[in-house]
Amino acid sequence: MLSISIFVTDDPPQGEDARTVRAVEAVAARFPGAVVVQLFPLDGERAEDLGLRMGPAVVEGDMVLSVGEPISAGRLRRYIEARLGEEAPSAVGDD
Repeated sequence: MLSISIFVTDDPPQGEDARTVRAVEAVAARFPGAVVVQLFPLDGERAEDLGLRMGPAVVEGDMVLSVGEPISAGRLRRYIEARLGEEAPSAVGDD
């Protein structure tokens, strides 16, 4: 399972933050049960640990995928597909 973190400046998210949340949630919905989306404040400890100073920011683990603008849905989808492919166990006897 992948955890995508979105760091936002406003609660509830507005403007660019809201567009980012909608885009990430829409892409995550294409992978039911495989991707979870969490919101964090940009002024919080986790954002500071990652060195984030501008939002919105989209992060998976400690990989920063986007900062300062909404992430492209296509780019995020391709990233998730690649990451989920890495996690998939290979079938016994696959050559």
